[in-house]
Amino acid sequence: MKGQIRSILMIFSFVVGGLFYESLSRLYWLQPIGIGLMLSVTFIGVEIRKLKPTWMHILIFLCIQAIGIGSWFIARSLGYPVLAEALYYCGAAPIAAASPMIVGIIGGDIEFSATAMLLSQVVFAVLTPFVLPCVVHDPGLTYAVLATLVGKQLIYIMVVPAVVACIIRLIYPPSKLWAPRLRDFSLGIWIWNLTLIAAISTKRMLQMHYSWHDVWPMALAAALICAFGFIAGYWLGYPKLKRECSQALGQKNTILTLYIANQPFATPLASVAPACYVFFHNVANAIQMALAVREKNRLLSRSGGEADSVRDGGEAHPA
Repeated sequence: MKGQIRSILMIFSFVVGGLFYESLSRLYWLQPIGIGLMLSVTFIGVEIRKLKPTWMHILIFLCIQAIGIGSWFIARSLGYPVLAEALYYCGAAPIAAASPMIVGIIGGDIEFSATAMLLSQVVFAVLTPFVLPCVVHDPGLTYAVLATLVGKQLIYIMVVPAVVACIIRLIYPPSKLWAPRLRDFSLGIWIWNLTLIAAISTKRMLQMHYSWHDVWPMALAAALICAFGFIAGYWLGYPKLKRECSQALGQKNTILTLYIANQPFATPLASVAPACYVFFHNVANAIQMALAVREKNRLLSRSGGEADSVRDGGEAHPA
C-alpha cells in the first residue's frame, strides 16, 4: 500500500503544479535547496570506497551520448532542426540526481547508481561544450562560456550536497545510517520538487504562446526518448543490473538541460521537450516502484507459502 501511495503522489504532484502554477512558480528558489537536501541525505548513506567505476558505467555513458547525438543527427538529417535540438536535450542529459534514491526504493544497488550519476555529470560537463555549438547552430559559442554555464549548475546541484554529506559524516560517523530511515523524507522532498517543476514549466510554456501543433511533436519526442531509454537500459543491464541501468538511461537530469534550453542561444520551442520529459520519466519511476512492490509482495507470499509447507510437513511427520 505504501509503495502505491508513493507512485500516486509522484503523478499527483504534476496535477497540483499544473493547476496552481501561478502561485507555486514563485517558489522557484526552493528547487535547488530541495535537490541539495535530497542529495545530501543520499550521499550520507553512500560508502565512498564503493564508488568504483566499472565497464558497465563506461557503456552507460556511451549509450547516453549515442542516444542524444544519434537522435539529433537523425532529426537534423530529415530537416527538423528544432526537433533535433529538443531530442538532444532529452537524450544527452546526464543521469538525474534522484536516480540513486529511486534505485534504493526499488531494491537496486545504490552505490552503482550513485557512481553512474556523479560521473555522468562530469562526462556531460566535459563533452557538451564541444557538441552544443553544432546542436544550436551557433559556432560563436566558446568552450569556456559553455563549460562555465554547465559547471556552475553542477556545483550547486552536485558538489555542494556531496561536501555537506562528507562533513556531516566526519563530524558524526553514525549519520551514515540515516539514509535508509530518511528515504521517505527524501522522496517527499522530490515530490515537492516535481510540483515546483510542473508549475514552472507550465508557466513558461503558457508564456511562449505556441500552438498545440508546435508543442505536440516536442512532447511526443520526449515520450519516445524516455521510453527508449528505460527499455534499452533494462536490456543493457539484464539480469543483474536491469534496475540500475534502466534508471541510468531513462531518468535524466533534464532540469540541467532545461536550464541550457532556456538560454538566449537556444531555440525556445525546444525547451518544451525536456520539460515534458520530467513528467514522462517520473511516470516511468512510478511504474517501476509499483512493479517493485508487486514483486516484493509476490516473493513474500511465496516464502510464506513455503514456510507453511515446511511447518505442515514438520507437524505431519511425527503423526
